[in-house]
Formats: sequence, C-alpha cells, structure tokens
Amino acid sequence: MSDDIEKLLAEVSQSTQPTAKPSKAPAKRGKGEVAKQGSDKPGGRFAFAVITAVVFGAIAFIVGWLFTPFVLTGTSMGVGAALGSFATALLAGPPRWFSS
Repeated sequence: MSDDIEKLLAEVSQSTQPTAKPSKAPAKRGKGEVAKQGSDKPGGRFAFAVITAVVFGAIAFIVGWLFTPFVLTGTSMGVGAALGSFATALLAGPPRWFSS
C-alpha cells in the first residue's frame, strides 16, 4: 500500500513541476507597468509620521482651543499630540495602504 502512495506522490510532483526552467535574465518593463516596491514612489515612515503629526496636532489644538479656554492649553495640547503621534508613527511605520 505504501508503494502505491509513493508512486502516486511521485506522479503528482512530476506533473505539477514546471517543464521549462525560468530564465535568470530580468524581465523588461513596459511603459504601463507600475513601479516596484522600493523605487521612486512617495510614502514611507517619515512621510507617514509627518502627516500624522500634522493631522493629530491640528485636531488637538482645535479641541484644546474650543473646550479648554485656559492659557496656552490649545497650543500645549497640539504640540503634545503632534510630538506623540510623530514618535508613534515613526516607530510603528505606515500601514500597507499608505505605501501602495
């Protein structure tokens, strides 16, 4: 029985392996192809960190200015949120949708 299984596995592996060997030469790119990862496209950790710092800093400034009308509360909340979100985004990195 085990001989039959081994023969069957050998036939399956033989039929699923490609017959032609892939070439080692790089494929030519056409005009309409999308840039590969790591090439000259926007995105990355620093850009994501700057964008999140600006967005969250502005939101915290507005919330601090509207809801806590004490001296420099909006400014300190905005700066704190911007620094915190910048550090967090720089360490965590961008999500997949940002870099694609």
